[in-house]
Amino acid sequence: MAKVSKTKKSNGGSKAVKGKIIDSPADQPIDSAISNMSERIVKIQRDLLMPAIVFDHFGVQNTITFFGASRIKSPEVAEANLAEIKKRAKGVSRLSQAMKKKLADAERDKRMSKYYAMAEELAMRLQEWINLKKFGERDNFYIMTGGGPGIMEAANKGAFKAGGRNLGLTITIPDEQRQNDYVTKELGINFHYFLMRKFWLLFFAKAIVVFPGGTGTFDEFFEVFTLMKTRKTHETFPIVLFDREFWQKAVNFRHLIDSDVISENDLKYFKYVESVDEAYNFIVKGLEARLKL
Repeated sequence: MAKVSKTKKSNGGSKAVKGKIIDSPADQPIDSAISNMSERIVKIQRDLLMPAIVFDHFGVQNTITFFGASRIKSPEVAEANLAEIKKRAKGVSRLSQAMKKKLADAERDKRMSKYYAMAEELAMRLQEWINLKKFGERDNFYIMTGGGPGIMEAANKGAFKAGGRNLGLTITIPDEQRQNDYVTKELGINFHYFLMRKFWLLFFAKAIVVFPGGTGTFDEFFEVFTLMKTRKTHETFPIVLFDREFWQKAVNFRHLIDSDVISENDLKYFKYVESVDEAYNFIVKGLEARLKL
């Protein structure tokens, strides 16, 4: 908390009280409050306007947006890490608790790496579909992600491998400041505020792909889920959730329905999928119906 000097009036005039701790906005000088608000508004305006200029310049109007965990490793990295830990554990008669945890974590990372491979393949196949359709400049589709590691990197990599220009919208936070190497350079934008980053991740979306993820992925998915079920989107569009078991363990939708806080009909806004083929066919069918192809 900041320390400021404050003048206190008394019968004998004004008395300076130094080193006062500001415990609430009410204690804060009004000019300081306005200054902080102005700074925030400027940053929000920057997060809103700069992407708009970039997207307009490059004709970005339609995106297929991927969400998912930044922690998920590629199969190559996960396999190499597991092999290294197994090598270190080999010949040890009694593993320490720390080594057991490292081994268990590496085995989990290897299992989870399947999602990286699936995201990369799906993005590549969707980009190939985009390439074949030869949309006009203003009607083209782009693969979009949050621009960081994990599932985001996998999707950008898949689009890149298929020759597509793709977008990455990063955010300034300690664990995810690095933009992955597969985002098209001029279409990579870094944001200060989550609310504006999420706005642009969803604004042009014509399909959403959601892989297992943490709080950020949940925030992004439930945002678009809420917008659809409250009719705040102009239309519905394909949303796929990879791995029914993961999502049903993580979110008890049946309990929400039984508690009458959502309805059975709300579940129609997304589809569980287990394979790249299933996701690809559902998304492409939905987009082609929308575009009347």
